[in-house]
Amino acid sequence: MALRPSPSLAWLPTLKAAQLKALATATGLPSSGTKPTLIARLLASLPISKLYHPDGASNANDTPLRILSIDMGIRNLAYCQIALTPTWPAFKQPMLSALPVVEAWDRIAVAPRPISTVSELPGTAPVKEPFDPSTYAPYALSLLSSVILSARPSPPTTILIERQRFRSMGSFSVQEWTLRVNMFEAMLHAVLHTLRARGIWAGYVYAVEPGRVQAFWLGNEEGNSGKAERARAVKEPRKAKQGKEEKVRLVGRWVEEGGVVALEGRAEETGMGFVRKGRGGIGKKDDLADCLVQGMAWVRWEENRRRIIREGVRFLEGLG
Repeated sequence: MALRPSPSLAWLPTLKAAQLKALATATGLPSSGTKPTLIARLLASLPISKLYHPDGASNANDTPLRILSIDMGIRNLAYCQIALTPTWPAFKQPMLSALPVVEAWDRIAVAPRPISTVSELPGTAPVKEPFDPSTYAPYALSLLSSVILSARPSPPTTILIERQRFRSMGSFSVQEWTLRVNMFEAMLHAVLHTLRARGIWAGYVYAVEPGRVQAFWLGNEEGNSGKAERARAVKEPRKAKQGKEEKVRLVGRWVEEGGVVALEGRAEETGMGFVRKGRGGIGKKDDLADCLVQGMAWVRWEENRRRIIREGVRFLEGLG
Protein backbone atom coordinates (compact mmCIF):
# COMPACT_ATOMS: atom_id res chain seq x y z
CA MET A 1 0.00 0.00 0.00
CA ALA A 2 1.33 3.44 -0.95
CA LEU A 3 2.26 5.80 1.86
CA ARG A 4 -0.06 8.76 2.27
CA PRO A 5 1.94 12.03 2.39
CA SER A 6 1.84 13.93 5.66
CA PRO A 7 0.63 17.54 5.35
CA SER A 8 4.24 18.80 5.44
CA LEU A 9 5.28 16.48 2.58
CA ALA A 10 2.16 16.54 0.42
CA TRP A 11 4.10 18.43 -2.28
CA LEU A 12 6.52 15.57 -2.98
CA PRO A 13 4.39 13.86 -5.68
CA THR A 14 4.34 17.11 -7.68
CA LEU A 15 8.13 17.03 -8.20
CA LYS A 16 10.02 15.71 -11.18
CA ALA A 17 12.21 12.62 -10.85
CA ALA A 18 15.40 14.70 -11.01
CA GLN A 19 14.18 16.86 -8.10
CA LEU A 20 13.30 13.78 -6.06
CA LYS A 21 16.78 12.38 -6.70
CA ALA A 22 18.31 15.65 -5.53
CA LEU A 23 16.35 15.44 -2.28
CA ALA A 24 17.45 11.83 -1.80
CA THR A 25 21.11 12.73 -2.29
CA ALA A 26 20.78 15.72 0.06
CA THR A 27 19.52 13.44 2.84
CA GLY A 28 21.75 10.41 2.28
CA LEU A 29 19.13 8.18 0.69
CA PRO A 30 19.55 5.99 -2.41
CA SER A 31 18.79 8.13 -5.46
CA SER A 32 18.04 5.31 -7.89
CA GLY A 33 14.65 3.97 -8.89
CA THR A 34 11.42 5.15 -10.45
CA LYS A 35 9.52 8.23 -9.35
CA PRO A 36 7.03 6.26 -7.21
CA THR A 37 9.95 4.44 -5.57
CA LEU A 38 11.71 7.70 -4.76
CA ILE A 39 8.54 9.26 -3.35
CA ALA A 40 7.88 6.24 -1.13
CA ARG A 41 11.49 6.29 0.07
CA LEU A 42 11.38 9.98 0.95
CA LEU A 43 7.99 9.73 2.67
CA ALA A 44 9.23 6.87 4.82
CA SER A 45 12.55 8.50 5.75
CA LEU A 46 12.10 12.26 6.00
CA PRO A 47 9.86 12.31 9.12
CA ILE A 48 12.36 10.22 11.12
CA SER A 49 15.57 11.58 12.61
CA LYS A 50 18.67 9.37 12.57
CA LEU A 51 20.73 11.74 14.66
CA TYR A 52 18.45 12.32 17.64
CA HIS A 53 16.10 10.02 19.44
CA PRO A 54 13.10 9.35 17.15
CA ASP A 55 10.57 10.10 19.91
CA GLY A 56 11.98 13.64 20.27
CA ALA A 57 12.97 13.25 23.91
CA SER A 58 14.53 16.44 25.21
CA ASN A 59 18.21 16.81 25.95
CA ALA A 60 18.43 19.11 28.94
CA ASN A 61 20.96 21.90 29.33
CA ASP A 62 22.18 21.66 25.74
CA THR A 63 24.23 18.56 26.51
CA PRO A 64 26.31 17.79 23.39
CA LEU A 65 25.39 14.80 21.29
CA ARG A 66 28.35 12.89 19.94
CA ILE A 67 28.87 11.08 16.65
CA LEU A 68 31.62 8.48 16.36
CA SER A 69 32.45 7.95 12.68
CA ILE A 70 34.54 4.89 11.77
CA ASP A 71 36.32 4.28 8.46
CA MET A 72 36.95 0.55 8.39
CA GLY A 73 40.35 -1.03 8.10
CA ILE A 74 42.78 -3.39 9.81
CA ARG A 75 46.09 -1.60 9.36
CA ASN A 76 44.51 1.83 8.98
CA LEU A 77 41.21 2.13 10.86
CA ALA A 78 40.38 5.81 11.18
CA TYR A 79 37.81 7.37 13.47
CA CYS A 80 36.66 10.76 14.64
CA GLN A 81 34.25 11.93 17.32
CA ILE A 82 32.11 14.97 16.54
CA ALA A 83 30.27 16.85 19.29
CA LEU A 84 27.06 18.70 18.43
CA THR A 85 25.35 21.24 20.66
CA PRO A 86 21.60 21.10 20.06
CA THR A 87 18.93 23.65 20.87
CA TRP A 88 15.63 22.00 21.65
CA PRO A 89 12.61 24.06 20.57
CA ALA A 90 9.10 23.37 21.78
CA PHE A 91 8.21 21.26 18.77
CA LYS A 92 10.99 18.79 19.68
CA GLN A 93 12.99 19.12 16.47
CA PRO A 94 16.55 19.80 17.66
CA MET A 95 18.47 22.51 15.81
CA LEU A 96 22.25 22.66 15.81
CA SER A 97 23.98 25.68 17.26
CA ALA A 98 27.64 26.61 16.73
CA LEU A 99 30.08 24.57 14.66
CA PRO A 100 30.42 20.82 15.11
CA VAL A 101 33.48 20.17 17.27
CA VAL A 102 35.87 17.36 16.39
CA GLU A 103 37.07 16.07 19.77
CA ALA A 104 39.00 13.03 18.55
CA TRP A 105 40.50 12.23 15.15
CA ASP A 106 42.98 9.41 14.76
CA ARG A 107 44.10 6.39 12.77
CA ILE A 108 45.10 3.12 14.41
CA ALA A 109 46.22 -0.41 13.56
CA VAL A 110 43.66 -2.88 14.85
CA ALA A 111 45.93 -5.92 14.65
CA PRO A 112 49.71 -5.98 15.09
CA ARG A 113 51.89 -7.18 12.25
CA PRO A 114 53.21 -10.71 12.74
CA ILE A 115 56.87 -10.99 13.64
CA SER A 116 58.70 -12.73 10.82
CA THR A 117 60.96 -15.64 11.74
CA VAL A 118 62.55 -16.06 8.31
CA SER A 119 65.93 -14.64 9.39
CA GLU A 120 66.02 -16.85 12.49
CA LEU A 121 64.98 -20.05 10.77
CA PRO A 122 66.31 -20.13 7.18
CA GLY A 123 64.22 -22.18 4.82
CA THR A 124 60.96 -21.68 6.68
CA ALA A 125 57.97 -19.87 5.21
CA PRO A 126 57.04 -16.39 6.48
CA VAL A 127 54.61 -16.30 9.36
CA LYS A 128 51.09 -15.97 7.95
CA GLU A 129 48.96 -13.49 9.82
CA PRO A 130 45.88 -15.18 11.33
CA PHE A 131 42.48 -13.67 10.67
CA ASP A 132 40.19 -16.25 12.22
CA PRO A 133 37.26 -15.07 14.37
CA SER A 134 38.88 -16.13 17.65
CA THR A 135 41.84 -13.83 16.87
CA TYR A 136 39.84 -10.80 15.81
CA ALA A 137 37.04 -10.95 18.39
CA PRO A 138 39.26 -9.56 21.19
CA TYR A 139 40.39 -6.78 18.84
CA ALA A 140 36.78 -5.72 18.29
CA LEU A 141 35.99 -5.68 22.01
CA SER A 142 39.22 -3.84 22.86
CA LEU A 143 38.65 -1.18 20.21
CA LEU A 144 35.07 -0.42 21.18
CA SER A 145 35.83 -0.55 24.89
CA SER A 146 38.56 2.05 24.46
CA VAL A 147 36.61 4.44 22.23
CA ILE A 148 33.15 4.00 23.79
CA LEU A 149 33.30 2.88 27.40
CA SER A 150 36.37 5.03 28.07
CA ALA A 151 35.34 8.00 25.93
CA ARG A 152 35.69 11.42 27.51
CA PRO A 153 33.83 13.56 28.35
CA SER A 154 31.00 11.15 27.44
CA PRO A 155 30.38 8.19 25.12
CA PRO A 156 29.06 8.73 21.58
CA THR A 157 25.30 8.78 21.12
CA THR A 158 25.49 7.77 17.44
CA ILE A 159 28.04 5.46 15.82
CA LEU A 160 28.57 5.34 12.08
CA ILE A 161 30.44 2.40 10.55
CA GLU A 162 31.55 2.49 6.93
CA ARG A 163 29.81 -0.27 4.98
CA GLN A 164 32.30 -2.54 3.28
CA ARG A 165 32.09 -4.00 -0.19
CA PHE A 166 32.68 -7.66 -0.92
CA ARG A 167 34.55 -6.87 -4.12
CA SER A 168 36.91 -4.06 -5.02
CA MET A 169 36.82 -2.06 -8.25
CA GLY A 170 34.30 -4.44 -9.85
CA SER A 171 36.67 -7.42 -9.64
CA PHE A 172 35.21 -10.92 -9.94
CA SER A 173 37.50 -12.22 -7.22
CA VAL A 174 37.12 -11.57 -3.51
CA GLN A 175 40.41 -10.69 -1.85
CA GLU A 176 41.37 -12.26 1.47
CA TRP A 177 42.01 -8.80 2.94
CA THR A 178 38.46 -7.79 2.00
CA LEU A 179 37.12 -10.78 3.90
CA ARG A 180 39.14 -9.76 6.95
CA VAL A 181 37.73 -6.25 7.02
CA ASN A 182 34.18 -7.50 6.35
CA MET A 183 34.46 -9.96 9.23
CA PHE A 184 35.78 -7.28 11.57
CA GLU A 185 32.97 -4.94 10.51
CA ALA A 186 30.40 -7.58 11.45
CA MET A 187 32.11 -8.08 14.80
CA LEU A 188 31.91 -4.37 15.60
CA HIS A 189 28.16 -4.42 14.95
CA ALA A 190 27.78 -7.54 17.10
CA VAL A 191 29.70 -6.06 20.03
CA LEU A 192 27.76 -2.79 19.83
CA HIS A 193 24.45 -4.65 19.69
CA THR A 194 25.47 -6.61 22.79
CA LEU A 195 26.56 -3.48 24.68
CA ARG A 196 23.24 -1.83 23.85
CA ALA A 197 21.13 -4.91 24.69
CA ARG A 198 22.87 -5.28 28.05
CA GLY A 199 22.32 -1.64 28.93
CA ILE A 200 26.05 -0.85 28.96
CA TRP A 201 25.74 1.70 26.15
CA ALA A 202 22.60 3.54 25.03
CA GLY A 203 23.45 4.86 21.58
CA TYR A 204 22.47 4.00 18.01
CA VAL A 205 24.55 2.33 15.27
CA TYR A 206 24.21 2.85 11.52
CA ALA A 207 26.03 1.35 8.53
CA VAL A 208 26.92 4.06 6.00
CA GLU A 209 27.35 3.48 2.28
CA PRO A 210 30.55 5.26 1.11
CA GLY A 211 28.99 5.97 -2.29
CA ARG A 212 26.25 8.12 -0.76
CA VAL A 213 28.79 10.11 1.23
CA GLN A 214 30.81 10.77 -1.91
CA ALA A 215 27.70 11.62 -3.92
CA PHE A 216 26.74 14.19 -1.31
CA TRP A 217 30.07 15.99 -1.03
CA LEU A 218 31.47 15.51 -4.52
CA GLY A 219 28.38 15.04 -6.64
CA ASN A 220 27.73 12.45 -9.32
CA GLU A 221 25.56 11.93 -12.39
CA GLU A 222 22.45 11.35 -10.26
CA GLY A 223 22.62 14.83 -8.79
CA ASN A 224 24.50 16.64 -6.04
CA SER A 225 23.63 18.74 -3.04
CA GLY A 226 24.77 21.99 -4.64
CA LYS A 227 26.30 23.59 -1.54
CA ALA A 228 29.07 26.10 -2.24
CA GLU A 229 31.34 24.61 0.39
CA ARG A 230 31.35 21.18 -1.24
CA ALA A 231 34.16 20.05 -3.49
CA ARG A 232 33.84 21.02 -7.15
CA ALA A 233 31.63 18.45 -8.80
CA VAL A 234 32.52 16.96 -12.18
CA LYS A 235 30.27 15.15 -14.61
CA GLU A 236 32.43 12.19 -15.62
CA PRO A 237 32.44 9.05 -13.46
CA ARG A 238 35.07 9.12 -10.77
CA LYS A 239 37.68 6.52 -10.17
CA ALA A 240 38.33 5.50 -6.60
CA LYS A 241 41.69 7.28 -6.51
CA GLN A 242 40.18 10.53 -7.79
CA GLY A 243 37.45 10.40 -5.17
CA LYS A 244 39.97 9.86 -2.39
CA GLU A 245 42.12 12.76 -3.57
CA GLU A 246 39.12 15.09 -3.74
CA LYS A 247 38.00 14.17 -0.23
CA VAL A 248 41.51 14.80 1.09
CA ARG A 249 41.52 18.23 -0.56
CA LEU A 250 38.03 18.95 0.81
CA VAL A 251 39.03 18.14 4.38
CA GLY A 252 42.24 20.12 3.92
CA ARG A 253 40.16 23.20 3.11
CA TRP A 254 37.96 22.62 6.16
CA VAL A 255 41.03 22.55 8.38
CA GLU A 256 42.81 25.51 6.80
CA GLU A 257 39.86 27.81 6.13
CA GLY A 258 37.57 26.92 9.03
CA GLY A 259 33.84 27.60 9.05
CA VAL A 260 32.78 23.95 8.74
CA VAL A 261 34.19 22.20 11.80
CA ALA A 262 36.21 23.18 14.85
CA LEU A 263 39.10 21.03 16.04
CA GLU A 264 39.95 20.62 19.71
CA GLY A 265 42.64 18.82 21.72
CA ARG A 266 44.31 15.90 19.99
CA ALA A 267 42.10 16.42 16.95
CA GLU A 268 43.71 19.83 16.46
CA GLU A 269 47.13 18.16 16.39
CA THR A 270 45.86 15.71 13.76
CA GLY A 271 44.54 18.63 11.72
CA MET A 272 47.91 20.37 11.81
CA GLY A 273 49.60 17.21 10.59
CA PHE A 274 46.92 16.72 7.95
CA VAL A 275 47.67 20.05 6.21
CA ARG A 276 51.42 20.14 6.89
CA LYS A 277 53.52 19.17 3.89
CA GLY A 278 56.80 17.33 4.08
CA ARG A 279 58.43 16.48 7.39
CA GLY A 280 55.96 16.37 10.26
CA GLY A 281 52.96 15.91 7.99
CA ILE A 282 50.68 12.89 7.89
CA GLY A 283 51.55 10.54 5.05
CA LYS A 284 48.37 8.54 4.39
CA LYS A 285 45.48 10.97 4.67
CA ASP A 286 42.59 9.33 2.84
CA ASP A 287 41.39 7.23 5.80
CA LEU A 288 41.34 10.25 8.11
CA ALA A 289 39.50 12.23 5.45
CA ASP A 290 36.95 9.45 4.93
CA CYS A 291 35.91 9.20 8.57
CA LEU A 292 35.48 12.97 8.87
CA VAL A 293 33.49 13.48 5.66
CA GLN A 294 31.31 10.53 6.67
CA GLY A 295 30.55 12.05 10.06
CA MET A 296 29.90 15.51 8.63
CA ALA A 297 27.69 14.07 5.89
CA TRP A 298 25.50 12.55 8.60
CA VAL A 299 25.22 15.96 10.27
CA ARG A 300 24.28 17.69 7.01
CA TRP A 301 21.81 14.97 6.04
CA GLU A 302 19.99 15.58 9.31
CA GLU A 303 20.06 19.35 8.84
CA ASN A 304 18.71 18.99 5.31
CA ARG A 305 16.00 16.59 6.46
CA ARG A 306 14.73 19.15 8.97
CA ARG A 307 14.97 21.96 6.42
CA ILE A 308 12.92 19.97 3.92
CA ILE A 309 10.21 19.41 6.54
CA ARG A 310 10.26 23.10 7.46
CA GLU A 311 10.75 24.78 4.06
CA GLY A 312 9.00 22.37 1.75
CA VAL A 313 9.57 22.81 -1.96
CA ARG A 314 11.54 26.02 -1.30
CA PHE A 315 14.44 23.82 -0.16
CA LEU A 316 15.10 22.95 -3.81
CA GLU A 317 15.85 26.57 -4.62
CA GLY A 318 19.16 26.29 -2.80
CA LEU A 319 20.33 23.28 -4.77
CA GLY A 320 22.56 23.67 -7.81
